[in-house]
Amino acid sequence: MPNSRTSHTGPPSSTAQCPLCGQNNQCAVAAGSAPSNCWCMTATLDTAAKQQAASLAGPQRCICAACGRPSDDK
Repeated sequence: MPNSRTSHTGPPSSTAQCPLCGQNNQCAVAAGSAPSNCWCMTATLDTAAKQQAASLAGPQRCICAACGRPSDDK
């Protein structure tokens, strides 16, 4: 299902880019740090955004904070 945040035909190839919008996802793991250092480990993420990212790029790709923000916060 297309999302208004998706402006390209496929997910970016870099693990440092959000598969939904293509912006830097600030992923600690992609930067070579421990997963516990990643911003997403303490954030509440939008379930639909996580599902869309997983369908586009696999379950291990990180989304950015803007795309991951719960819908009621947008």
